[in-house]
Amino acid sequence: MKQNMTAWFMESGFVGIPKNLLGLMEPLGLSFDDLGKIVYLLYCGVDQVKKTDSYARDAAKTLEKKGLINWFPDMERVDFSPMFNLIAEKLGDDPVYVETAAASEEEFSYSDLVKNLEKKLGRFLSVKEKIEIQKVAQRYDWPLNLVQEMYMFYQTNYRRQYAFSFFAQMAFGAKVDNLDSFGKFIENLNYTTYKVVEVKRRLGQKNYPTEVEKECYLKWVNEWKFTHEMVLLAVEETIYATDPSFKYIDTVLENWHKQGIDTPEKLKLHKLEREKEKEKEREKEKKTPNTTRIGQAVYGKIRDLDDLVE
Repeated sequence: MKQNMTAWFMESGFVGIPKNLLGLMEPLGLSFDDLGKIVYLLYCGVDQVKKTDSYARDAAKTLEKKGLINWFPDMERVDFSPMFNLIAEKLGDDPVYVETAAASEEEFSYSDLVKNLEKKLGRFLSVKEKIEIQKVAQRYDWPLNLVQEMYMFYQTNYRRQYAFSFFAQMAFGAKVDNLDSFGKFIENLNYTTYKVVEVKRRLGQKNYPTEVEKECYLKWVNEWKFTHEMVLLAVEETIYATDPSFKYIDTVLENWHKQGIDTPEKLKLHKLEREKEKEKEREKEKKTPNTTRIGQAVYGKIRDLDDLVE
């Protein structure tokens, strides 16, 4: 039996009804309407039962009468400890009595997170945003102060490019698990964006880098271990392309990677060797007669003689 009501009702990042609770509806005297009220209060946040939200106040009033919650209208707060203890008793667990002022730290800290974000952003978060933030916090098990900093940075810099969940996935992939590692992640992210912009400008492109382009660049420098200088040298190879693009650069770098060309010196040597091979081929062509043309010429003369004989 989980000791935290929020975690129990929000198992996968969404507010839902625990299966065990459905089996306890009759013993607890719950109706399906009551379940809806419980879910709504959890969605609002245990300390977000606003006086202006008539449905939340009605839900709190109903559940308090049934002895399932403690409601503190002046503080705009509810406490699910009574229902928690009833469920624990029905399931055979020892009840855990929680003082009102010491209600679940995680429940209140999540509400604090929402309030802090709304205060910093100067607006109310939408339902979609709240769910996405909650999903990220639970999926990656990050401290809420980290989620707060991450969301603020995302809103300021990347909200027009992609969803917060995708941004969080990138951070997780970069081994972010605290504020220090997030700071390093930001430095690398800003560096990557700057470098990709430089590559695009050399291609004659002025639009903002896409995520595909950034991931492509990260593959070149992280997976294939190319320096930015080598990437720019690959860009110079696009002068031979009718449609210079990241795909063309990717092909060039992939060939270099396979051939072990990872420094400007190795690239220069490779080009010299190729030029020598081409020169040898040209010399060979000059020394070797074109048998095809000679054969055609002889055949032509024979045909002419045949014509004369006829």
